[in-house]
Amino acid sequence: MGEPPLDHGELKSLLDTAISAARAPAAQILIRFHQVGLAVEGKPDGTPVTIADREAESTIRGLLKAHQTIGPIDILGEEQGSEGEGSRLRWLVDPIDGTRSFVNRIPLFGTIIALEDTLENQPLIGVIHLPVLDLTYAAARGLGSTCNSTRVWVSQETGPEKAILAVGDPAQFTSARREEAYRRMQELSPYLRGYTDCFGHALVINGSVGAMMDPALHPWDILATQVLVEEAGGTMILRPSRAQRKVDALFGNTDLVGFLAKDLSF
Repeated sequence: MGEPPLDHGELKSLLDTAISAARAPAAQILIRFHQVGLAVEGKPDGTPVTIADREAESTIRGLLKAHQTIGPIDILGEEQGSEGEGSRLRWLVDPIDGTRSFVNRIPLFGTIIALEDTLENQPLIGVIHLPVLDLTYAAARGLGSTCNSTRVWVSQETGPEKAILAVGDPAQFTSARREEAYRRMQELSPYLRGYTDCFGHALVINGSVGAMMDPALHPWDILATQVLVEEAGGTMILRPSRAQRKVDALFGNTDLVGFLAKDLSF
C-alpha cells in the first residue's frame, strides 16, 4: 500500500465536512417527504427518483466544493454523475438512499457520503445521516465509528441462531442471482429481517443487527458503510455482483460474517 493521502488532521477536517454535507439537505428532504402529490419518475434501471434527490445532491455538492481545504476533490453522485479533474480522492454521494421508502412515506431512508482513495481503492470516510430519526453515523480510518458523536460497535453475537440478521430487498437478490443465499439465510436464522438500505446498514454499525447481506449495490451505496462497519470493529466482504457494474456485500460481526461467508459460499 502506498503513502496515505491524508494526515490525521486532514482526515478529521474532511470528516467534519462530510458530516456537515450529509446533514445539510435534511430540512429540504423532510419538506418533500411530507409533500402531497410529489412527482416520482423512473430511472432507466427501474428505480425511482424525485426532485428531492436532485435538490439534495445539489446542496451537498455545493457544500463539498465550498470546503476544499486540501484542494479540489472529485465528486461522483448517484443523480448528477462525475465531476472533477481526476484527483486521487473522490467524494461519493447518495442524496437519498432508499428513495423507494421515501416516496412511500416510510421514514427509513438516509443520505450517504463517502471519501474514497481511488489509488488504493479504499474508502477513508463514511457518513450516513437518517433525517427523520436525526441520527448521524460517522467514521474515518483510525478514528472509530460514532452515532451523534457517541462511540458505537458492531454486535458481539456470533451465532446465526441467536443474532438478528438483515437482508436487502428480494429484488436485489434476484438481480444478483443470489436467491439461494436468501433462502439459506431464512433456514439459518429464526430472526431474519428485511431492514433495507442504509437504515439496515446503520443497525449493523450500532450493534442492533449481527450481520447483513445486501447484494447489487453501487459504490455510493456501500463504501461509506465499509468504513463505518470496520471502524466499529466489524468486517465487510465485497464481491463482484452478477448485477452489472455492482457489488454484493456481507458485513457485521467478524465471526458471524466468517461463518455466513463459508456457509453461503460468498
